[in-house]
This record gives sequence, structure tokens and C-alpha cells, in this order.
Amino acid sequence: MKNDNTKPRRPFPQALSPENKSYKVTTLKPTGVSQEEMNEAVIRQFKKLVDNGDITIDPGTVTGCTQEQIVKMTLNEMTATNPDGFRMVMRHNTGGGASDMQVTTSESMGYGMLMLVILAGQDHALGLDIKAYFDGMFRSLMYWDSQIRIEGRKSHLMLWQLVQPDGPGTPYKRHVHVHKPENDGNGSCATDGDLDMAYALLLADKQWGSDGKYNYFEYALAMIHDLWEFCIDSESEKLEQNNIEPNYHVKGGDWTSLRLHSASGYGMMIDITRTSDHMLDHFKAFKAVDTSHDWQKVIDATYKCINDLCSMQNPPTGILPDFATFNRKTKTWSPVPATEENHWESQWDGEYSANACRTPWRLGTDYLLSGKTSIDSSCIKPLNETIRKKSGGDFNNISGYSLNGKPNDEPDNYYANPALVLAAALGDTKWLDDGWNYAKNQEWQDDQYGSYLNVLALIVASGNYWSPVDW
Repeated sequence: MKNDNTKPRRPFPQALSPENKSYKVTTLKPTGVSQEEMNEAVIRQFKKLVDNGDITIDPGTVTGCTQEQIVKMTLNEMTATNPDGFRMVMRHNTGGGASDMQVTTSESMGYGMLMLVILAGQDHALGLDIKAYFDGMFRSLMYWDSQIRIEGRKSHLMLWQLVQPDGPGTPYKRHVHVHKPENDGNGSCATDGDLDMAYALLLADKQWGSDGKYNYFEYALAMIHDLWEFCIDSESEKLEQNNIEPNYHVKGGDWTSLRLHSASGYGMMIDITRTSDHMLDHFKAFKAVDTSHDWQKVIDATYKCINDLCSMQNPPTGILPDFATFNRKTKTWSPVPATEENHWESQWDGEYSANACRTPWRLGTDYLLSGKTSIDSSCIKPLNETIRKKSGGDFNNISGYSLNGKPNDEPDNYYANPALVLAAALGDTKWLDDGWNYAKNQEWQDDQYGSYLNVLALIVASGNYWSPVDW
């Protein structure tokens, strides 16, 4: 008989826990702040998201109620109508990147699942059943699968966006990917969300086990296989008619697959990577569990991309562009050339903007968990110093940057929060103190993106992040 164990095995907080051996570098602590106070800050900031209603339920899974009734119901009342089948989402309908009618994105789902599984054990403090909420998000991942179909096989990746076109209290629906290749169907995936969700499922396997209602590990492995198949420039793309050698870098999503496009039009699709998708700690975990594919090649290709981009800088800034493009003849990377008329997401695609702002968190996490990497001197340390100097040592002044470090945008919390991770790993005490004071009591600013990055950065900086595997 399967054991539906709801008691967490790695409960929050994991900082100072003898089981948590993930950090190879000890994070610097803010002046006069105890570990208990750091843990409390993580819980407090996540509680604000809960209280703000950023975790919500798909009205399409509320049973026996009218639209008018659903609008007036509490979250607990809605889940009680369908306790084993409700689907939850981490909302993304306000702030940066939110479009009309949007409810959530796979990116925000990844953030939500990561936060929930790491905060397991704090059900009473947060006023929710963390495992039930995690499972509700997992059901959304499984139900709202990407519609990319190759050889008729169902995808284990999630479509990138859900919308609610019919108003409050009505069911969520799929939305077509912004790039809209002809055979995109009714929604494709975006790589970053699936990377985080697969990693969160590996954590869930360690947190609650996979011998209960859901086999988290099995689904995580299926996602990792699909990520390799569709979102990595791997052997899967080496078709006879194009004679393209794989480079093993991370692509934007399953919609980039050569098998969906003519070989003559492949360049825009598979030669571009988004630097905020460079989740090296995830790739190293995937390498440990997926023996069918060589994730070390992805790790090496990612480090090379970052080093190529930083080698162009004189003096070095460590600043990475939102998107980079690969030249298959020279086998080198460069920032994408972007203009207001020609771009992927914005005219700032080739600069440090709303995507690359996550790199201090992503690369800083890899630094803390690895101890030493090949980009320490070329990117990580210069990046921390550039942000510190250009902001005048004040987290309130952190903004977007051109690649030479010149500010190109107004300061915002989604720029500042990720920098806390590098400050904890590399910064001097004054820099870290300013970052901690900036983040620890941050109020919700009508921008879910920045608020989610706030909690995720606090988790890492407080020493409470962990890996599901030993590297």
C-alpha cells in the first residue's frame, strides 16, 4: 500500500540543519541579525503573498457552485468542493510581463512550487496546507500541458500562459505562445518555468517521498527528458536535412524545435538563449538523476556562453544581456542585436533588463552550491561589483544596465532583490546589510514578479535553499 505521507522530511528552516550540506560557500550574515530572524523574514514575506491572494484556484475545478458564488468564496471553501481535484496556480496577472486576461505563467508556477516545497513544515505560520497546495499546482502542471506534439506524444512540459477571458469566477483557458509558429497548437512551453518545476518535483520527492498519491520523481524525470528533447540544443535537433551539430545550450522553449520549422528558418529559433534560463544548479541536479542524457554538456555549454559574453567586456562588468545568440561558424556567443522594431521581447533584449536581472540570483545560487565555478572571475565577482558601484551601494538604486554598466532603466525591486544573493555570497558587510534591510520587510508593490523574486532571494541568502542531490 502506498503511504501518503504529509510530514516533511526536510522542514523549513534548513539553515544550520545537519541534513543541509548543499552550500559549499557559507553565506555572509547581516550585522546583528540572528539566523532565527532571517528565517522569520522568509516566512513573513511569503505570508504576504498568501494574504494578498497570489495563490489561487482554477474556478474550473470548483464543483457544484455558480460563477456568482465562486467570486464570493474563500480559497478554503473552494478547495473543499473538490479536495482531490482542485488545481492551483501562483498568479501572475499584475506587474512586469502581465498581459490582458493573463492569470499565470509557467514561470510563476515554477516560483510557487519552489517556495512551497522549501517552506514545507510552516503550515501553521502560513495558514495553509502546504503539501495540498503544492499538489494543487502539480495538478495544474499535469493538466495544462504544452500542446507541442512530435510523433503524437503527450508533453510533460507546461504551456507557458493561462488566461481568464470570461471574467472572475470562470474557468482558466490556454493561450497561444507570443511567437506563434504555425503548428504551435494552443500553447507551447517556456523553458524557465519547466526547469524550476522539474527541480521542485525533485525536491518534493525528498520532502514527502514518491510513494504516496503522486510519484514526484517519476514525473520530474519525464520532464527532464522532455526538456532535453525540446529545450536543449541536443542531438534531437540533428536532422539529416540540416546538418547542424548540437551545441547543448538552453533554448527558449519547445516551440523552437527544428522539427516544427523549415531548416532555412532555424537561426532565430535555436541559436538564441535567455541568460536567466542558465540555472546551473538545476542542470547539475538533472545530471545526477538522468542517466540517459549528458547534462554535463549543457553545464559546459552554459559556462562557455557566459564566459564568451563577459570576455567581450573591457573593463569587465559581468553584466549579461537578456538574450544572446550563437554563431555556429565561429562557435561563439554575442548579445542579440535588438532594436525597437526587431526584437524577441523588447528593444532591450541585448542589455541587462527584466530577464537578465535574475542572473545574480541564478548564478549566485550556483556559486554558493558549487564552491568554485569557471565564471567566478569573469562574471560573478565583476557583476556584484558593478551593481554595487553603479547603485552607489544602495539597493534602492539598482536598475537595468547597458553592457558597459550604464543604467538604462528606473530602479525596481525585480532588479534589486536578486542582487541580494550575490551580496550574501561575495559582498562586504555594509553591502549585505543594505540588501537585507531592503528585502526583509519589503511591501507588496503591485508587481508579483518582484515580490516572488524577493522571497526566493531571501531563501537563498538566509541559507535555507537546498539541493535534492549531492553533486
